[in-house]
Amino acid sequence: MKLDGHAKLTNSAIRAFKSRCSKSTDVFFREKMCQLPQFSIWNINWDGVDSNKNDNRFLIKYIIAQELAVFGEFSHKIGNGYLTREVVAVDLEPLKLPYHRFDFGQKYHFMRRASGATVKDAHRECVELIRKEAMNWIKLMMQILYSYRRRGRSGGSTVFLRKRAASHLAIALHSLQDSFSPGHTKRTSYENYKHPGAIEDIYIYKEQDTHKHSQHDFASGSMNSFLSRSAVYASADLLQLCALSVSRKSVIPLNWNTFENRWLKLSSRAK
Repeated sequence: MKLDGHAKLTNSAIRAFKSRCSKSTDVFFREKMCQLPQFSIWNINWDGVDSNKNDNRFLIKYIIAQELAVFGEFSHKIGNGYLTREVVAVDLEPLKLPYHRFDFGQKYHFMRRASGATVKDAHRECVELIRKEAMNWIKLMMQILYSYRRRGRSGGSTVFLRKRAASHLAIALHSLQDSFSPGHTKRTSYENYKHPGAIEDIYIYKEQDTHKHSQHDFASGSMNSFLSRSAVYASADLLQLCALSVSRKSVIPLNWNTFENRWLKLSSRAK
């Protein structure tokens, strides 16, 4: 998906996740996890709800300007929309560019390596990346919210760790969202966006028509599209899974197999 597609999807996923919070009987989850600064909306005056070139160009300039600034907007705090910003930045931050440009980094975009990987290999690599990065977020947030709190460290002293945690979760969300783009994968047809089709194929970027790939990314990142609804709901589920895991002090992502089977299931026809 395009940059603005990722931003709009992540904002919507955060809203969907937070709408579930009031229904939870877990007090720590409802009052603490759901209120984390990471889970705030990135307020951008979009040109439209659909993914489009103007919003995409704006984000390119905006993120690059932040990266070049000595003291950027988020240097010493977790600003509004930080997680959403990090999901977008997977495609732009200098240290993350290898994920975008080189063969070994294709799993960060739920795509297949050109160096002989099968669809099953690629699926295993992509799904494991999402699980691992979600678990990294859980571990860091447990360290921040439990260990450091007991030692009396102030909230300000944990900003660096919170930013690291957000970066891990952003990578997981970015790859998960890309799995719903027809430019990245082929899924079996489905009619209920909350129960998407299984993944039949994972494409190799170097073998694609880049213009068509771009068109697919714009379309699937548009908020009125069927695929974007699946991506939003899946992202909200991942946020909930991670937050609940921290609330219940589980380093292992809770209900991971259920999550994977619902959103990232591999088709029996995949090779």
